[in-house]
Amino acid sequence: MKKKNWFLLDNAAKIFPCTSNKNRPNLFCVSVTLVEEINKDILQETIDTVLSRFPSYKVRLKKGIFWYYLEENKNPYVVEEQNPDIFDFGMLKRKNGYLFDLSYYKNKISLTMFHSLTDGTGAMEFLKTIVYQYLKFTGKHIESEGLIMMPDAPSVNGEVNDNFQKYYDKQKSKQPKEVKAYHIEGTHFDYGGVGVIIGTTSVSDLKKIAKKYGVTITTYLCALFTYSVYLDVFKPEKPIKKPVKLLVPVNMRKIFKDETMRNFAGFIRLETYLKPDLTLENIIADYDKQMKEKINKDYLSNISNANVKMEKNFFLRITPLVIKNIAMRIGYTLLGDNIQTTSVSNLGVINFPKSMQPYIENVYFDLGASYNIVKNFGICSYNDKINLSFSRSVIETGLEQKFFKLLADEGLKIEINSNYWEK
Repeated sequence: MKKKNWFLLDNAAKIFPCTSNKNRPNLFCVSVTLVEEINKDILQETIDTVLSRFPSYKVRLKKGIFWYYLEENKNPYVVEEQNPDIFDFGMLKRKNGYLFDLSYYKNKISLTMFHSLTDGTGAMEFLKTIVYQYLKFTGKHIESEGLIMMPDAPSVNGEVNDNFQKYYDKQKSKQPKEVKAYHIEGTHFDYGGVGVIIGTTSVSDLKKIAKKYGVTITTYLCALFTYSVYLDVFKPEKPIKKPVKLLVPVNMRKIFKDETMRNFAGFIRLETYLKPDLTLENIIADYDKQMKEKINKDYLSNISNANVKMEKNFFLRITPLVIKNIAMRIGYTLLGDNIQTTSVSNLGVINFPKSMQPYIENVYFDLGASYNIVKNFGICSYNDKINLSFSRSVIETGLEQKFFKLLADEGLKIEINSNYWEK
C-alpha cells in the first residue's frame, strides 16, 4: 500500500490558517535548557534523524478548494540560532515550508509550533524525543525508560488521528452560551514582538499553599491571575461590566486514553465579575466549583462535538475556501477573542528518564500573545521546579508584579527572569 503523504487538518487546527497573522500568530513555544551549550551541527543531525518519526509534523500547509490541508514536506529542515522574537509569524515563511521552528541559544533548545500542527502536549513529546536523540549524539549514556517516543520506532496510525472526528457523537454537541469578556488593556510594543516574564518556584511549596485552600495548583493559579487583574485594574468609580474569562485547555488524551500527536485539547472557560468586595478566597471557591462542573468527559465532549458538527455542515463543506476564510475570521473574532480575557495552560509535570535528568536544567512553556489578547499564562514543572510564564504584547507589567508579590507574600521564594522586551 502506498504511504499516505498528506493529512486533513484536525478539527481544532482548521481555524488557525484562516485567522493567523503577525498580530495573532497562534504560535507557542516549549523549551529545554541543558547543562551544556548546544552544538548546532549535532542539533541539525538530530532533527534530520528525528523528523521522519513524526509524519504529521514533516509537512507544509497547502490550499485546497474547500479546506487547507497538510502535505508531506520533502525540503531539508535547517536549524538556526534562536530569533529574539520567538513568536515571529514571519518564521513560517523562512523554514522551507515547515510549520515549526527548532532553534538554540547558548544551552537552550526551543521549539516554536504553529497551532495547526498540534497542542502543547504533542509539542512537548516531540521536543523530548529531540532532546533524547541530541544527548545520544553527544555521547551520553541514557535510556528511554518508556518515557520517550523513540526516533527509530515506526509511527503508528493513532498518532496522526484527528481524535475530534474519531470520538465525534452528534447526540452530544451543545455549546454553552457565552458573553463578551473583559480585555486587558495596555501600550503595545511599537516594534512588535512578545515580552516574556518567567517566575520559577518550588512545586512542593506551591502545592502546600494550594492545599491550604483545598484546591489544585491549576485552580489556585487561575484564581491568583484573576485576583491580580482585579488588583491591577479595578476602580470603584469606574466599574467593569464584562467578566474576566480564562480559557483553560484540558488534555483530552487523559480522558479518552489516546495518544494522538495532533491537537486534542478541550477547553473550559472560568468566569468572574470584578466586584468591589472581591477576595482571592471568593475566586478560589468559585473556580473550584466551575472546574469540578466542567472538567469531565460529557462537558468537554459537548464542546468538541459542537465544533465538529459545525464542520460537517453540508453548506459549510461546499463553501469555497476563499469565502470560508472570511467567515471564519469573523467567527473567530466573535467566538474567540471576544469571549476570553486570557489563556491559562498548565502542561503539568514534564517527565524525563532518570538517566537524562543530570543533563537537563529546566523546561519551559510559553503561550505567546496577540494584539487583542495581550497577556497569556503558560505553566509547566520539572524536578520540583514550576515555571510560571507570562507572555505579553504590551509594555505594562503591573499584573505580573502583583501576581508574583501575592506568591511572595505566601512565603514562596521566586526567581524572576525576563527577555526584557520592553527595553
